[in-house]
Amino acid sequence: MKSYILSIVFLSLSIACKAQYYTPVSWESTPKIHEVPKQFAGESAVFVLDRRHIQYKSEDKQVVVYRTVHRIVKVQDDKGLETFNKMSIAFAASRSIEKIQARTILPNGKVLEVGKDKITLTKTEDGLQAYVFAFEGIEKGAEVEYLFTEKRELAMFGTEQLQYSIPTMRADFTLVTPEHFHFDLKGYNGFPGAVDTVLDLKRFYNITALDIPSLEEEQYSLYDASLMKVDYRLSYVDNEDGKVRLNTWNDLAMQLYSNYYTYSDKEKRVVDKYLKSINVSSNDSEEQKIRKIEDALKTGINMIDAIPDESYLNFDNIVDKKLTSESGFIRFFVACLQMAGVQHEFGLTTNRYQAPLDEQFENWKLLEVYVIYIPGLKQYLAPSSIFHRMPFLPIGVVENKAVFCKLTTLGDMTTAVASIRKIPALSYENSNHNLEAAVNFDKDMNVSIDLTTTFKGYSAMGVREALIYTPKDKEKELVQNLISIAPKPEDLSSYSVENAAFNNYYDNRALTIVSKVNTPQLVEKAGPKYLFKVGDVIGRQVEMYQDKERKLPIDINYPHAFQRKIIINIPNGYRVANPEVVNMLVDHKLPDGNQTMGFISGYKLEGNKMIISIDEFYRQVNYPVSEIEPFRKVINAAADFNKTVLVMEKI
Repeated sequence: MKSYILSIVFLSLSIACKAQYYTPVSWESTPKIHEVPKQFAGESAVFVLDRRHIQYKSEDKQVVVYRTVHRIVKVQDDKGLETFNKMSIAFAASRSIEKIQARTILPNGKVLEVGKDKITLTKTEDGLQAYVFAFEGIEKGAEVEYLFTEKRELAMFGTEQLQYSIPTMRADFTLVTPEHFHFDLKGYNGFPGAVDTVLDLKRFYNITALDIPSLEEEQYSLYDASLMKVDYRLSYVDNEDGKVRLNTWNDLAMQLYSNYYTYSDKEKRVVDKYLKSINVSSNDSEEQKIRKIEDALKTGINMIDAIPDESYLNFDNIVDKKLTSESGFIRFFVACLQMAGVQHEFGLTTNRYQAPLDEQFENWKLLEVYVIYIPGLKQYLAPSSIFHRMPFLPIGVVENKAVFCKLTTLGDMTTAVASIRKIPALSYENSNHNLEAAVNFDKDMNVSIDLTTTFKGYSAMGVREALIYTPKDKEKELVQNLISIAPKPEDLSSYSVENAAFNNYYDNRALTIVSKVNTPQLVEKAGPKYLFKVGDVIGRQVEMYQDKERKLPIDINYPHAFQRKIIINIPNGYRVANPEVVNMLVDHKLPDGNQTMGFISGYKLEGNKMIISIDEFYRQVNYPVSEIEPFRKVINAAADFNKTVLVMEKI
């Protein structure tokens, strides 16, 4: 169904584009230095112009897209010079760079062009090809100008970012398509909408924005998702039957159904045999089936970006060779759930750190994370993320909407419709980083600590990966860094690790590190007294200070908590002179009295033991800008506790 729709689109586009010609973007033959508005005078650099020109064109019976980027940057101080004295233009293997021009315009008006012999082709760390060049004679007050055009394969969707950490005096976006084609465009984060006109059988979409302010990255924020941008999508094609809306969410659901839910008899036999091999039984509960399937696939079958050939997508080869692509892996995963009788909905979503899913604007280009919803359990899983297990997902999915393929059957016919829902964050109680420390003093007042550190839920992610994939001879150094109070690996007298395997996520068993640590740095002698740096026991905490007005809402990745218990075995003949210094209460409450975040610490004395309890928690993913002050106070309360020192004096 979907492939048929796309083939009609491609044919219509090819016919319509034959009357088109490519409109090149060029720069001024005699450039002039630009004046910068007063509000941008203190910036290190300013985009005088940031122009994007997208044009669809027919070539050799194929439709291609030309994308031109034209920028003029004024550099105003040493930081600006350092940032813009060199340029790299990277491009994927499926694309080609058709033209590159670059030059420097000095404050006195002299123009220094970058010769073609000075533009070199290299490769980035990610393996992409890139053209690299340096601007000649660049100095303060100069402008650098560059223009390049790349040729791309046909795309029905696109996105262009038009805001950065430096301001822009003028941003222009132009989309040129055949007259018969109708694109929808949408600006985000304050970027304006488009105006379209038709001229010479072409449709032009134009957007201009002036004086776009810089946006600097802020702690605990969705920075990339907050930048101004424009998305575009092909929505209609004029034909004899009138307008038919294309690329809807329901179209996506039908494509997912076609690609992932239709199997040959041979494929069904392979899946059935595989399910038996991993002991999936009809007597298993739905959750038991999912656990067996997910863990077996994620531990037994590898994914690579470039498979040797298409045969690695075949189910029998996936099982035999234990190697396939991500799409092959997911298709086999879904087939296993389907054949095992697990009711589920398969879907896609965006990475909310880049662009939260917009239900009202169907931009398929941004969909990059596969998710599966289990209605019977009301839980989610990420089929191709080998580091996660149900119900934990990549954190870019949390608190984001997703498009699911919901199967419906009418008689003998099965079809699919789109179902969009928000993926809620798990409770803060599911993710925590806790510690229990027993502090012991020897006769010389040297300190050692019996320490139990636990990581649960999302707080264990990254830690589990590191412990599983770190070579054994490097593990002690890793543990030293994880517990964060041992100055060097030699200070770890002993340690053990429990529940490191990924399948511990199913029951959310805590990854546990039990260690004995020598910490002489925690005690200082001050005359007849000793100063014990109890605040360092919890490890170095993040500090958050606000020099500038906060612009972006607060995002903390996922709700979580820290619970710490410190048991100080007070040496014979000593007492703690100032136990009250550990008392702290910093929190934020809603009008109904419920706490949304807090740092609360206190103590009690039991004989020769001082028992300190610390409870730090963040129960929401997002907090508005208006709550930056209470949020900052809670964050800094933990950092302030780091400075807490107990005075041990003789009785």
